[in-house]
Amino acid sequence: MKAIISAFYKEVAPIIKYYKLKKENTPFEIFKNDEIIVIISGIGKINSAIATTYLLSNYDIDFCINFGIAGSSKFEVGEIFLINKINKNLYPDILYSHPFSESEIICSDEIITNGEFRLVDMESEGFFKAATKFIPLENIFIIKIVSDNLVCFRPDDDFMDNLISPHLQNITTFIDNLEKKEKFKFNEKYLENLVTTYHLSKSQKEILKNKIIYLTLNNIPLPKIEFEPINKKQNFQKILGILETSLESSS
Repeated sequence: MKAIISAFYKEVAPIIKYYKLKKENTPFEIFKNDEIIVIISGIGKINSAIATTYLLSNYDIDFCINFGIAGSSKFEVGEIFLINKINKNLYPDILYSHPFSESEIICSDEIITNGEFRLVDMESEGFFKAATKFIPLENIFIIKIVSDNLVCFRPDDDFMDNLISPHLQNITTFIDNLEKKEKFKFNEKYLENLVTTYHLSKSQKEILKNKIIYLTLNNIPLPKIEFEPINKKQNFQKILGILETSLESSS
């Protein structure tokens, strides 16, 4: 079964309608059929973590998705993203091909109305930390649509429908095909060699892993990396530069 966790009903109403999900009599607001289950968590990290834990403790879930809206000072309202980093230290394993752009997100305990943020929400961290206790990392996804440019407001039904509807086909196709997708075969040896040779940290390793996965998913050959080690920071920056050059030269 595939699970979707959203903070409030309006965020996920088009998906509930698309799959013709029926409301369940449970302590949480839950809608389901034989293949899809949606739970409404309420706003905030703690609520998201509690709802995710309840769902994964009481149902047989294979794939779990946190779906909802996010603010941004960089992107346009209506843009959609698959999250590849949360709060600079949590890294989803994106091992399946997908139709979305990728971005990091900051998960805050409070509503943010100023500052420079690619994406910001209030649920992703709680969801992610809870979900990783129950199912494999590569089966956990966070999909966010930009709803505002850090403006505090209450979106109505029409706004949410117009925001989500243009992406509904891509979202539902992604959900429907999860079990059919061939899992991406990650070149772990390539990464481990870089980590060992250039004495990289755990966080640096995760950043490089996402870069390597992105190159491979886009059929870009992994470059040969050989240089005399300097120090951890400079080694990391040089490797990033080589990977970025491979990406730019292919476009």
